[in-house]
Amino acid sequence: MDANNYLIQYPIEAVHPDKFAELLGKPRSAVIEMLKANKLPVVEFRDPSKPNARAGDKLVFIPEFNRGVREAFYNRPVEQRDAWLLWMGL
Repeated sequence: MDANNYLIQYPIEAVHPDKFAELLGKPRSAVIEMLKANKLPVVEFRDPSKPNARAGDKLVFIPEFNRGVREAFYNRPVEQRDAWLLWMGL
């Protein structure tokens, strides 16, 4: 079977920073800066035959990012959190 015939669907656990930027609607540069500042949960790939080598690719771990977003949302004052409902007249 041709590799182009495979369909990858979400949800998946982790994505490359470029895909994360696309999903988040942010520029790639913003996600790279968040990674440099350690503001995103990541999984690092390393060559197991070279345990002391620097990390290779990093994938953003989506479940932990979502947990943080939920926590931030629910820890906001009700007036701020529900402002969009009021704005929509709900």
